[in-house]
Amino acid sequence: MRLTLTLTAMALAGVAGAQLTFRNAEPVETDSQGHVIEKLDYDRKISVQEGDRVPTAAEYRAELKERERMKKVAQEVGPWFDAIQRLEIDQKKAEEEHADDGGGVAGDGAEAPPGQSGAGMLAYIEAIRLFNTDTSEGGKTAKEAKQLKAALEELLYRRGGEVLCGPGHGVSLKWPLELLLVRYQSWKAQSLPIDELYAAKSADLWPGKVPEDAERVRKKVRLYPGEGGWISTGLYVPPGEVITIDCGSLTGNLTAQIGCHTDNLPPKIVPLDEDGNPMDDPYDPQPINLMKVKMGWQQVTDNRPLWRWPTMTRSFRIEKKREEIGHVLGGVLWFKWSGGKRPMDVEVSGCVQMPWFRLGIDTDQDWVETISKYPAPWAEIQTKTVILTVPSEDVRHITRMEALAQWWGKAAALMLRLSGHGLPTDSEAANYRGARREWGVLNKKLVQMTPDAPPDTEELVRAATVAKAAEPKPEPSADGTTPHDYGIEPEPIAQQPVPQDPRAPRAIKKPSRENEPKFTPIRIVDDTQINLGAGHSGYPIMCLDWGGGMMNLESLQKHGSWGALHEIGHNMDDGGRATIFSLPGDTEVVNNFYSACTLNMLNGTPFPSIRSWAWPTALEKLEKGTPDLWQKASVAERLVFYMTLAHVFGVEGVYHTIYGKNDKLPSEATGDRLCCAWSRAVKRDLTPYFEMWGLGLSKATYTFTQDWPPWPANDEDKQAILSIGSEASNSRYGISQEAYANPEDVKTRRQLRVRPTLRKSETDGK
Repeated sequence: MRLTLTLTAMALAGVAGAQLTFRNAEPVETDSQGHVIEKLDYDRKISVQEGDRVPTAAEYRAELKERERMKKVAQEVGPWFDAIQRLEIDQKKAEEEHADDGGGVAGDGAEAPPGQSGAGMLAYIEAIRLFNTDTSEGGKTAKEAKQLKAALEELLYRRGGEVLCGPGHGVSLKWPLELLLVRYQSWKAQSLPIDELYAAKSADLWPGKVPEDAERVRKKVRLYPGEGGWISTGLYVPPGEVITIDCGSLTGNLTAQIGCHTDNLPPKIVPLDEDGNPMDDPYDPQPINLMKVKMGWQQVTDNRPLWRWPTMTRSFRIEKKREEIGHVLGGVLWFKWSGGKRPMDVEVSGCVQMPWFRLGIDTDQDWVETISKYPAPWAEIQTKTVILTVPSEDVRHITRMEALAQWWGKAAALMLRLSGHGLPTDSEAANYRGARREWGVLNKKLVQMTPDAPPDTEELVRAATVAKAAEPKPEPSADGTTPHDYGIEPEPIAQQPVPQDPRAPRAIKKPSRENEPKFTPIRIVDDTQINLGAGHSGYPIMCLDWGGGMMNLESLQKHGSWGALHEIGHNMDDGGRATIFSLPGDTEVVNNFYSACTLNMLNGTPFPSIRSWAWPTALEKLEKGTPDLWQKASVAERLVFYMTLAHVFGVEGVYHTIYGKNDKLPSEATGDRLCCAWSRAVKRDLTPYFEMWGLGLSKATYTFTQDWPPWPANDEDKQAILSIGSEASNSRYGISQEAYANPEDVKTRRQLRVRPTLRKSETDGK
């Protein structure tokens, strides 16, 4: 049988369209896409048939050169070349055998991945295992790893050096060899020498294409000591291009990262059940028997198709004053610096500018006229508290960028405060904002050096604190207690005026930034494929195609961004004070409570309107007196437990709960610390409410709260609670405090236990 091949060297010989015919001793096999499975046949000979054109001398030389190259490859790859190519043949057979019994065929992830077994799938599993093997130590494993990489290099070479992968060009186990090669080329790019860089074609699909005529710029970036996390530069590295990092005086540990999509996508090798479905349970992974796979007794699959390269970023340790770096995919340029004692300037050459808006430095006019037109495919919106990285196409049309950035900065600041985390220091704010807007601290007060600059959330809170301190204190009641404004919440932060304190002196000098602890802003990055779910917490928070929604100001002001706030809330779980809210099984609840309070304060959303569908079911169970209600309640219903308290006593009670002196609270039983802290914050005994939810409390808690009036105190209070979900949501506060018992009319448990003692003389003669 004859196999017809086209030599690339023919073009060099000046023979357009010419073909040569070679002898092939074995039958031709095809893969699942109908492609010919090529062999390492370096002994092939040119066969000139009758009527064929006689090859030129240049064509003969090209063939001899190719034959020598393949002979060298054959010596390097060992058995791996044929083993990996068997993957395609085995896959085709598996599709035919299991198409009718549940195995199916996987395209771009729309269908279930196909199952497979045999030598080909075993080679796939072993190839994944050997990717990261250190070949410098020698031994059998290192030898196999070298052979594998040589085989993959040859197969990648025969496909033009790259397998295209990106949105709209997904690769799954339907094309097992292509999937394996995508994983290999992504792994290889992590250590590719700079002089071998190339612009990956997949980069045009994701992260995006850089216009060829985009101006390459030179920019100086100033780094400050102790600045946490990845530091934005406003620069984007074009795919396959080399950029230069110049440090006049390199100190500390400096790392440059190209790319913002930090989620790696490793394979999910899992067995199939009897119905041909992947047994993919992260909490109960099923074992794989490689011998059964080889013998065809166990079907397995890679349950993770790819819509982008599995590894998108590349990091470089900058150890010389001048370094050249680059990445085949390109990406956003970030720096990470530690160990320095003075600010350090880093000059970057060869990048293109990206849309980078910094709240307090850039204006709407700057954004519309200049910044939004920068050519990079990715943009960053930066505030003191949060930085969002989204596709440029999601933000170029925006005209009110200041208002959008302020919403996110305020939301993140509120989440930080609600969870007991600190906010950026005043001197950080001054240095970050630059010359246009500076703040200083004098006599422990925040002083605005440019009063015409619009304040943000932190300044509003601080200004409100100053104004509140200047107000006259309420007179104590007859029993010596101070009255509380239960149920009264402040107006939404976005609508609060800025109180001016005429007594506040003007700052006389600019504070120093270098000697203060630094605050690491929260990072959120949009992506087309992430490692887990539609979004997950971490640094950065990764989300799946949320960019358009997160950049819609009108929608944010009405509905917020629940998914993003939810993940920010997860990042708040490590707060030292945040554990006060912790109850068993509420991992997904407390972060939602932070989100609910943020929407309430920022947008003015009434609590009964937040997760409104959960209120009726939760209150119905509460009305029935469901035993162990907390254990049986869903995540959304447990959120109602928290929101009811915030709705009745106001978000101010939440602040007092988390910022109170909680170091000596009882903690013997479930809910003790939370019940005591919240009771003290609102001056009410909340043990009856916790009992309604089936939360056990210790005797110490009842002793701690006994001097405050109980809540709910009677049936009227309980009925008011049960009616919250049905209240009209057009009222910000939902209900008036008159619906609940007056604390002054309710006896405390200590008062109920104290009975008048009759003197003996009063009973004489009776």
